[in-house]
Amino acid sequence: MYPAQLADEIREILARLVASGELAPTTRVPAYVRIERPVRASRGDFASPVALRVAGAGVSPRALADLLAAGLRDRQGIAGAEAVEEGFVNVVLTSASLAEIVREILAGMTGAGSGEPGASAAVLAPPGDELTSGLRYAHARLAGLLRAGGALGVARDPDRLDPGELTPSPARRLVCALAEYPGVSTRENARAFHRHLAEVLRCVEDYEGSTSMLPRGDEEATPAHGSRLVLVEAARIVVANALRRCGVSAPDRL
Repeated sequence: MYPAQLADEIREILARLVASGELAPTTRVPAYVRIERPVRASRGDFASPVALRVAGAGVSPRALADLLAAGLRDRQGIAGAEAVEEGFVNVVLTSASLAEIVREILAGMTGAGSGEPGASAAVLAPPGDELTSGLRYAHARLAGLLRAGGALGVARDPDRLDPGELTPSPARRLVCALAEYPGVSTRENARAFHRHLAEVLRCVEDYEGSTSMLPRGDEEATPAHGSRLVLVEAARIVVANALRRCGVSAPDRL
């Protein structure tokens, strides 16, 4: 489930709450629902402050957040939802939903998978030298892992991606950062785009540092290695697209 899809779910729940009379008929269902990621991974995969911004509902933001969380818990792809603080709704995706995000990136269904910006997308100014270099180096590292995996006989099949490999925090954070990319990349906002690229880079580095991607020594290649490299390939695709969106090459070797 991508942020845009989660926003659609929230709008649909709001409309249902108005139709059922649980919210006042003067409630304005917003055309735009902000979806972000909690600063702390323990808070969930995505969060929304929408309950703080809905006018005319006739209930407090916290009460509205409780209603939204209850509605979201019944939705496919969502493992949990809760109202927190003064009106935020935090959402945890199912491992199957995380796996579907990865598969869609690999299939090119989201616009993040082609490796090239869309024909109508303007080339954005590249980020600073340090971030640009970091992204280019990360792309080369990811491409190198894929080459090494092939040489070691690691089978990389998106259809056999084990969702359980995406549940540890570093993997979850990376998948969610990749899921945000299509929405961020379609906006002509270079500053927001660069901030997101910095977050993607941090998530890539955290994932690389937390997980053994390849067999070591006499270790046999396992399906777990294959699943990890599927996520590596999805990350490589997004980093390549991001660099080219800024008019910068994405090298396979440095």
